[in-house]
Amino acid sequence: MSVKLSLFSNNFPDFFIVDQDGSVDIAEIDSDEDRRDATFEWTGPQMSFGETGQLLRAKEPLGFCLRIMSFDEFRIDSKFFTGIIDPDVAAEVRADSTFTLVPAEIDPAQFSFRSVRFPDRFLRHRDFHLFAERVNTPAELQSACFRRNAPLASP
Repeated sequence: MSVKLSLFSNNFPDFFIVDQDGSVDIAEIDSDEDRRDATFEWTGPQMSFGETGQLLRAKEPLGFCLRIMSFDEFRIDSKFFTGIIDPDVAAEVRADSTFTLVPAEIDPAQFSFRSVRFPDRFLRHRDFHLFAERVNTPAELQSACFRRNAPLASP
């Protein structure tokens, strides 16, 4: 089972995580295309603290996951992962795109996404782009806190 959802920033509530053709950022939603860009599928069973999963793009073309690009300053991009033939590459992409849901430190009722491969790094926004980074200061903790929303786009 998986969960369709949209996620908005705790400190910028009008800004949602969006996948705009491979570039993953937070942005305001102004159009139907933006709503599609802001709709994801969480592969965990029910979006509960402690479970692991991936955030997959829910719009066509399917088969893209949000992946940590450790070779690009830990920037988050979307990566086509279905159909990867090389098992080593497939395992690397899976490891780079798997997160554990944890209570956000700044607001424990909300979500933070901790990397499984890099457990000291959390999904966070900086300058409206998404990264996997260490979070320590209140501003960093705030930028690693996301709120779940119903999917902005219909299937």
